[in-house]
Amino acid sequence: MEKIVLIGAGHAGFKFMEELKNLNKDKNNEILWLSKEDFMTKKWLMDSYIIKDKDEKVTIKVRDFIKNKDMNVNFTEDEIENIDAEKKEITGKRGKYIYDKLIIATGSKAKLPRIECAESVKEKITSFNDFNDFKKVKENLKDSKDVVIIGAGPIGFELSVNLSKKFNVSLIEFESDIMLALLIGKPLYRKITDKILKLRNVNVYTLTRACKFECDKLFCDNIETKENFYVPSGTIIFAAGVKQNLPIIDGYTFETEKNTLICNDFGGAWIREENGRRKILTDVYVIGDACYYLNIGNFPGSAMFAERGGKTVAWNIFQNKYKNKKRIDFNPSLYSKFLDMILRRL
Repeated sequence: MEKIVLIGAGHAGFKFMEELKNLNKDKNNEILWLSKEDFMTKKWLMDSYIIKDKDEKVTIKVRDFIKNKDMNVNFTEDEIENIDAEKKEITGKRGKYIYDKLIIATGSKAKLPRIECAESVKEKITSFNDFNDFKKVKENLKDSKDVVIIGAGPIGFELSVNLSKKFNVSLIEFESDIMLALLIGKPLYRKITDKILKLRNVNVYTLTRACKFECDKLFCDNIETKENFYVPSGTIIFAAGVKQNLPIIDGYTFETEKNTLICNDFGGAWIREENGRRKILTDVYVIGDACYYLNIGNFPGSAMFAERGGKTVAWNIFQNKYKNKKRIDFNPSLYSKFLDMILRRL
């Protein structure tokens, strides 16, 4: 019998627990589930929740999930502050926990560009980290007709397309094109996304930096021409990328991306230092967008990778060395992934 500890209540963590049940490993081991929240937010439903008058059911209670699956799992609500991989000890705000195998599925959190604004209007600016942010945006939109989305990656694109059904939408992007990181080397796909945005009457501003927000106006600078201008903005939503959401691990911090937590092909975790050196974490696995994946350009993974990672790691933690371990499939067809995302939004 081993003590298996999972940290995090996101999509990857739920899939990991679901697979433990499928493998019938929840009965033969001591399993502890730690999370600072007692629910998961279905982030992929954020668009429909915000737009529809009737609230979507976008949360799943952890305890209900465990009960419905009839799992032998103990759940503790605690915010984890430190992991000592040498001692195999976890420190939270409410207590300390030991483990034999640790799975980190703490997800990511939004990057927030600095925008000058008065304290009184900060409520009109938000991102998407959890369900409380969903509710905040929905409330803001009741009194808005002009919406500005900062960041033209997949999330920014999806939000723009869907919100344009009811609002005047402006999309601000620091880079030179739409979804440049995801579709690098795929100019045809980027043209398709640009065409869709134009059909939806979304105002797109590339090579643009958001600077100041006041009087329902977002003042911006064009990086190339140095032109200063503003766009109407009753509500501002940040979708400008994410960063790892991690506690301190063996003295390493991850707030500035000076260090990064990496997942190998089997889900095993290691830390890459700023100088490129590796710190291997024995018996520690990481899944979802809590980690980076070297073989997909080092960008955090999507829900697709979270699901595959959760299932694969649940299998791998019971295998000896690498003999029977499964590799996480990181490389689906970019074309099918892109096409699926586009068609679901039309």
